[in-house]
Amino acid sequence: MDLTRRELLTSLLAPAAMPLVAGRAMAQTADEGAKPTLAPLPDWSKVKLQLWKYDNPFVPSQWSEPKLGGYDWKAANVKIVDGALQLTVSEKASAQVIAGGKSESASARWEVDVTLPTMRPGLVAAPLWTFNDKAHEEIDFEIVGTKGLQLTVWANVNNQHKSVWVKWVQLGDLSGKRYRLGIEYEAGKRVTFLIDGDEAAVVTPADTAGGAFPDKPMRPYFDLWVAAGDVMDPRWAGKWEPMAPADKLVMTMHGYRRTDLGA
Repeated sequence: MDLTRRELLTSLLAPAAMPLVAGRAMAQTADEGAKPTLAPLPDWSKVKLQLWKYDNPFVPSQWSEPKLGGYDWKAANVKIVDGALQLTVSEKASAQVIAGGKSESASARWEVDVTLPTMRPGLVAAPLWTFNDKAHEEIDFEIVGTKGLQLTVWANVNNQHKSVWVKWVQLGDLSGKRYRLGIEYEAGKRVTFLIDGDEAAVVTPADTAGGAFPDKPMRPYFDLWVAAGDVMDPRWAGKWEPMAPADKLVMTMHGYRRTDLGA
């Protein structure tokens, strides 16, 4: 693909034309048999969130980015309630948590159990994505407005952050849906996207433009944000309409786990 982020967003305007990969339904027919129940992920009850404390396992963000259009990252929009991590978008505020400490890995599986918020045009829920901020390499789960779920792999191509693979796997308004999402990453070799325990996509350098592929250690991020900035094409996530001051959109992260591959 070899696209910049802005070019990519412009090119992803008709997700219905993309390949659709449907995960197996949670309820299956009697002939297929019942799908094994996934063991619960550890909750967030033992996690302590402290702003700017990057030695902590998890850190809330508080700064501005052009893509947010004034809906800046606010630490106050991140809370742990009854063992669940809650990320909230309110008027002029978005929410992000970064894995801190020594959380980077070049060979790991990251998993989250998430209930999505009420989705709106312009709202982007990224309950799990991984990133290397020095190499600008990235792997994304993103629920894009009311259009559906998009998977993306980014790599550093000629010192530019570029999309090398993208696919829509579920289409439509996913408001309130609960998912178990996972990313398995083997640097330079393979990315596997998991939805409710099933493989939604496996990506290798053979699948990407020019064989470009992330090959550096990554750490996980958890985001709920508003694509309202001038750098964002509104045709990607839809046009955001301002919220009433009392309104809130909440994404609930019930559990999280990192597993070193081979462990």
